[in-house]
Amino acid sequence: MIGARALGEGRVVGLGDADVHVYEVGPADGPPVVLLHGFLTSATTWRDVHPVLAERHRVVLVDLPGCGRSPAPRARGWTAARAADLLVELFDALGLDAPVVVGSQMGGSLAAWLAARHPHRVSRLVVLAAGALGEGAANLGLYRALARPVLGPALARLFPYRVFAAKWAAAHGPDHRPDPAAVRAYHRQFRARGAEMARFALGVRLSYGESFDALAGPLEGLDVPTLLLFGAADRLVPPSTGHRFAELVPGSRLVLLPGCGDFPQEEAAAAVAASVTGFLAEAA
Repeated sequence: MIGARALGEGRVVGLGDADVHVYEVGPADGPPVVLLHGFLTSATTWRDVHPVLAERHRVVLVDLPGCGRSPAPRARGWTAARAADLLVELFDALGLDAPVVVGSQMGGSLAAWLAARHPHRVSRLVVLAAGALGEGAANLGLYRALARPVLGPALARLFPYRVFAAKWAAAHGPDHRPDPAAVRAYHRQFRARGAEMARFALGVRLSYGESFDALAGPLEGLDVPTLLLFGAADRLVPPSTGHRFAELVPGSRLVLLPGCGDFPQEEAAAAVAASVTGFLAEAA
């Protein structure tokens, strides 16, 4: 996977329902920051952001179950709450009391669920392009097909690169051209592990509720300093979702990134890194 070489080998942490692969960069005694990726990507989606954070922080990049170098989870029946509990178990295994948690897309939604469910385990929260409170039309039919035991792996293996690349480009801002090497790497991961990723992601996605209201109650009044980064040109998770997050979380700060689509950490890495480091500096 692109960017993995710069991160080194990392290691697998054995947990109850799933073993999770992590990379750790930056000073071991620095304030901890945990980075969570979205569906179809992996920890390497942060390749242009994590070096800036690692100058002063202990950065832990997580491959979520079934993604990147993490094995397929042993357990089935995943929900957002169950995934949030798994992250707490990971924090315990790594000796992290209350790290800063930064998540994009599915990882952003999980970061928000984690903060709502275990607020004492999150010191600061950064949410990027998270769809838990609303998203555009999602192809749940494809998710469900991929999650099927026999059909899913076959469908993933046969998924054409040109279709994958076209859908990938459409999820970005209108003027952004995704890195071809990254698109090819993500396509290879999808062909090899699309079914595993979809089983985990579908359970998490269905946790949001039909009207994307399942998180609203737990999140309302959250007393965790929160930064919200959403793409102003995101067609999958519109800016209105960022505004809904901002309305629910008192004192949160919403930044809309001009021209940016659903992948802020890749489309606007410098702006994301600057926003996050500035936000973290406020806690010093």
